[in-house]
Amino acid sequence: MLKKIIYTLLAIGSMNYSMQAQEQRDLNKEIQVRTSYQPKINKASRIGELPVILDTTSFTPNFTYFVLTRPLSVAFTPAVIPAAKIVGEPLKPIYSSSLSLAGGNYSSLFGDYRFNNQRSKTTDIGFHLRHYSTNGKLKLENGNKEKPDWVEQLAEVYGSAYLEEGELSGRVFYQHLRYNYFGFPKSEDVGDIWQDLFPYEKQKQNIFGLSADFQSNLKDAEKPLFDIGLSFNHFADDIAVKENDLDIDAKAKIRHGDGFWSLLSKFEYFAIDGLNHWKGDEFIKERKTLKWSINPQYLLQTGRLNLKLGAHAVLAMGDDSKTKIYPDISIDVNAVDGILSLFAGIDGDLEMNKYKSIAKENSFIFSGLNVLPSNKKYRLYGGVKGSISSKASFSLTAEYAAIDQQYFFVKTDIYPPDAVFFLPTYSNKFGVLYDDISLLKLQAEANIEWTDRLKLNSKFTFYHYSLNQLADAWHKPQFELNVNGNYQFTKELNFKVGVNIIGERPVLYSGQNQALDAVYDFNVGANYLFNEHFTTFVVVNNLFADRYYRWEGYPSQGFNFLIGVKILF
Repeated sequence: MLKKIIYTLLAIGSMNYSMQAQEQRDLNKEIQVRTSYQPKINKASRIGELPVILDTTSFTPNFTYFVLTRPLSVAFTPAVIPAAKIVGEPLKPIYSSSLSLAGGNYSSLFGDYRFNNQRSKTTDIGFHLRHYSTNGKLKLENGNKEKPDWVEQLAEVYGSAYLEEGELSGRVFYQHLRYNYFGFPKSEDVGDIWQDLFPYEKQKQNIFGLSADFQSNLKDAEKPLFDIGLSFNHFADDIAVKENDLDIDAKAKIRHGDGFWSLLSKFEYFAIDGLNHWKGDEFIKERKTLKWSINPQYLLQTGRLNLKLGAHAVLAMGDDSKTKIYPDISIDVNAVDGILSLFAGIDGDLEMNKYKSIAKENSFIFSGLNVLPSNKKYRLYGGVKGSISSKASFSLTAEYAAIDQQYFFVKTDIYPPDAVFFLPTYSNKFGVLYDDISLLKLQAEANIEWTDRLKLNSKFTFYHYSLNQLADAWHKPQFELNVNGNYQFTKELNFKVGVNIIGERPVLYSGQNQALDAVYDFNVGANYLFNEHFTTFVVVNNLFADRYYRWEGYPSQGFNFLIGVKILF
């Protein structure tokens, strides 16, 4: 029995061992899969998070309400905030009177007194007295020394009244000028064959004038604005000439849409007596002319464009009878806002060349010189102006003009050879010659504020004359340069400097073309403020003592200065 049990256990163990060995052999086998296995999940039927409910019934709510208008009481009362007070800066004191006194070499004396009323919202009244004289000897071309005896004096009363409708202003003045014809007379003047009609050496000029002007200032932009002016001048020299000038001008302007309609009109009447002028074989002693100018315009003003369309008609009656019509058109375009603008235009005018204006341009003309009108047929101009920065600005301008009967100052025979009287060919007095010309003018100007203390401004102008008959544009420079600087060294001390350069000017000397040397004039000055009442100043002209001539035969002063004081009270 026991053996059967043992044999049975052995048989079972042997079968178990055989099965484990077979399983071990199966795990070590390699299996090759011919297709890739792609598991799939069957789609499930899901319920959306926001189910849609279809309801076939609808109703509109209907209800009523009311507002109970009863104030709500609060437990506090806000404090009243007082208005802010702006403390204004105190007004700077102004003084009624200003007195300047100065003296220098060449026996120079200067005095200036001004009086104005104190601050007023209704009137501005004052008067002005001025004196300047210099009498130091100047060396001439022949080596002699002469005194110019130059004296300038002015007295004027002026005032303005500020009315509700506008401003009314007026001025009354007297001006006196005295000087010698100290210029070098050429040797050709000497001789018995010459008869000098103008042997005088001294000259005096006196001008009395008055003017009045009313300019409207209406608040309603749709109402017309207007300006009316009247002026009268009486001129007389110490020899024979007397001139009366009467001018009346009026302007009216009214808004129309974005623009303005404008009308300008001016009457100029002048009468000259004491002329020494030959016209053919006729001797002219008087000249009387009435010039009427009328200038209608349309002015269009927009944000970037300013346009003027107009015409200028001139009617001259009397001894200078002429009728002319000129264009008056201009355009200004703001190309870059606040930085760069372009401008161009065309105009013209008839210049009457009154004796008073000619004598002011050249004091050394002979008494009775008659200068004929100049016709500026047209003037074309254009350019650019702008700002490089808030402290620097510039402008560039080009002009081209055609002018008939333009005058040029010369020392020459002004009478025809067959005249009964004639003037020496060369003397120390000037006449004029005429020519029809074209003029090209180029100009550049710059203003720079380097710092709060240093400011500079400069202007350069170039001229080119094309003439029909004359050999040169007598006494006209080819270029001019002006540079001025101001430096505030301290609160009390201020320096000024100026440079004036004028190019060579052609002249007719002994029948030959020559040239006056270029002018180099350097000026410096300084002011020192002791207090609000007292200031001292010094001005030095022609610092390097350059010997130059403004007019042929008339040398300028060399190194000269003025030292003075200015008092406010």
